[in-house]
Amino acid sequence: MILSLSRPVTLVFSTLILLNFYLFHRVLHQPVVTSTFSVNTTPVQQQQQQQQQQQDQQYQAFLSPSPTPIPEPTTATQPAWTTVPISAATSTSTPTPTPTAFPLKLWQKSGPKGVSPDIQTYIQSWHTLNPSLRHEILSDESALAYVEEIFREDWPEVADLYQKIQVPIIRADLLRLLILYADGGIWSDLDVTCEVPIAEWIPKELVTPDGRVVGKEQVNAVVGLEFDGWQFASWTLMAKPGLNHFERAIGYVMRQMEGIAHSNNVTIPGVTMEMIPDVVDASGPQAITVALLRSLSYSLGETVDRANITNLHEPRLLGDVLVLPQAAYAALQGGYPEDQGPYLVSHHYAGSWKNVQGGEQRR
Repeated sequence: MILSLSRPVTLVFSTLILLNFYLFHRVLHQPVVTSTFSVNTTPVQQQQQQQQQQQDQQYQAFLSPSPTPIPEPTTATQPAWTTVPISAATSTSTPTPTPTAFPLKLWQKSGPKGVSPDIQTYIQSWHTLNPSLRHEILSDESALAYVEEIFREDWPEVADLYQKIQVPIIRADLLRLLILYADGGIWSDLDVTCEVPIAEWIPKELVTPDGRVVGKEQVNAVVGLEFDGWQFASWTLMAKPGLNHFERAIGYVMRQMEGIAHSNNVTIPGVTMEMIPDVVDASGPQAITVALLRSLSYSLGETVDRANITNLHEPRLLGDVLVLPQAAYAALQGGYPEDQGPYLVSHHYAGSWKNVQGGEQRR
């Protein structure tokens, strides 16, 4: 009886053993398949990803030499960009004001010939209208020492570039950007007179492009149009220290100079005035205009171009940069318009740099 009962059990047990061997054999011969999982993102996450992609594209466009809505300067094709410490700006339609006031200090630079009696008269206009104004006029030697002291440790590429540049006007153009980035204040060429106290340059209330009324504390930089719809004047600039806009403008000029040197098969010290297609585009007002508009586009996450600086009859706040109409800094070029507000400064066009050396020569 026991034997008759054990046979079915033995049969079942044997069948199970054979089945296990079969399954084990199948597993060993199955190909390995990598599992893929799709993560479903929420609409909010998708929007955040799109915004981040847009910001990344805008930042790459800022660094790239590819065409933009702002025409490129006429300098030759540029090599790979120099690595510069460009800080990432926060994308926001309401820029956070820099937690400092505009330094009430005027920065200027003299050439090898020093300061003439006419220039002394121009300088006095600043002090007459701004009694508490601090003032520093740099010479070639003190300007070089300033750049070395301020930038050698933290941004050695800038210190090297400034030291190697042999064209005086390029140095002067770069110097104003370096000073405004590091110390802030007012830069003005020596052939400019002040017509209105600096404290009155910024209106107490400003209307943003979207119609909001904001206070003057939202302003971190002030520029004025040299030509409406085309470019800012570079002879007078005002800024709070540490602005990304001027950091990027410095990087832009650095790349321009590298491009000129590369296209002429020389190093930076070998660049001469004759090699520069147009100083205005390389380091002057056009270069500053392109760099600032690009920087604003990146910071605000939207296109800011010449359409935003066209037909100005009153100050216009773009992000944290206040753009003044042509009458403010360049009334002469504008035919002394009467519908654009006060004439803040007058430029007397000494133009000492306009020679084959790119600057005045010592007698």
